Amino acid sequence: MRRLTAGFLAYIFLSVFPFAYAQDTFKFDGVRLPTDVKPIDVSGSRFSIFSGLWVGRWGSRVKHVFYISSISDDGNAEAIYANGKNLARGTGGGWFRVNVKLEDDTLLVSNPKFSARYRISGEGKMTGTLANDTGFAVMKRIDPSSLNLQNFTPPWTSGEQIFLDTKLMEVGKPVKLETILHRPEGPGPFPLAIISHGSTGRGNNSVIFEQTWQNDWIAEHLNQRGWIVAFPQRRGRGKSDGLYDEGFEEDRKKGYTCETGISLKGADRALADVDAAIAALQNRTDVNDAPVLMIGYSRGGVLSSAYAGTHPDAVAGVINFSGGWMGDGCENATTINQSLFRKAAKFPHNTLWIYGEDDVFYSSAHSRANFQAFLDAGGKGQFWEMTVAGNDNGHYAIYVPPLWTDEFNSYLDELATN
Repeated sequence: MRRLTAGFLAYIFLSVFPFAYAQDTFKFDGVRLPTDVKPIDVSGSRFSIFSGLWVGRWGSRVKHVFYISSISDDGNAEAIYANGKNLARGTGGGWFRVNVKLEDDTLLVSNPKFSARYRISGEGKMTGTLANDTGFAVMKRIDPSSLNLQNFTPPWTSGEQIFLDTKLMEVGKPVKLETILHRPEGPGPFPLAIISHGSTGRGNNSVIFEQTWQNDWIAEHLNQRGWIVAFPQRRGRGKSDGLYDEGFEEDRKKGYTCETGISLKGADRALADVDAAIAALQNRTDVNDAPVLMIGYSRGGVLSSAYAGTHPDAVAGVINFSGGWMGDGCENATTINQSLFRKAAKFPHNTLWIYGEDDVFYSSAHSRANFQAFLDAGGKGQFWEMTVAGNDNGHYAIYVPPLWTDEFNSYLDELATN
């Protein structure tokens, strides 16, 4: 068991910082910045590796800008920090100025408003981490003159939005699946990692259906190891075609159903989407024909596991973050979830399960029982349970990489030797 004691929600929601809301501000693709931002020359200073305007997202969700705006006579520097709206929290974002200092290869920000550290990562990107490792950002460097370009959209993520032509059909029409693709450097072809998203809470908020999900940290980490990483959005999710229909009540406004047959039929539909996305991606010239790494979060976790069980020769490994199909508040949750995990047990190789305590959807006892059912059916794997700071935050362990990076890396090393 591993624990972080810092406030996890500070990074998920980024609503605790007192921002400057001066009149002399403008919006950079929706992010407030001061009008006096201007390029400075840091080429002759020790801060040169951090030169330029950095853009990315906290937790793969909230737009984030970081820029060294001046260097003082004592060799320290001042930077402008800003973040955009947080739709989940309903906050508007803002900006403020922070003092920064350099220790070895790490840029440190430490003040009452905001504490973080920044490092240059592989492939010329920069990673940001909030105090006590409670949050992450993956950032790209752009030319500061971009601030003066009208209608310029910064690359908040290094992923490329594509639309996969699939063999799925609805209402007599072929279905395209929105996919966010993160490519390593070089021509490839590369081994493929598929990362599957979860549900939409209880399924009763259709606005969430339209949100495209990805995880910048995992994509960057896998890119550095040579994987091409795809985040397919299943039918009716994000900007994918089709109806989102993964096990709903007859009155869809009520959300997901607990009726076993309908719920499992929804899971089969989701598995068909995953299979269609993989087939389309493997037609690309930059994707090789090696077995696929399956990773998933929440519903995506159990889908990735079940897919491996039904396509054992096509899968290299499985990493399951907080996986399950129906929350244990559903009276049939055990039957539904264990049915899928027993299907997953047909995968003959080791798997990695990463869960958090105080999961609002899946209690520790419920998830451990699912893992035991998986083992009893012949599955192989390790179950790691983390403690995420705050109340009922266990389901969001995937957003706190320091909790599980060692296990994640060890598993990838194991795959590389097999």
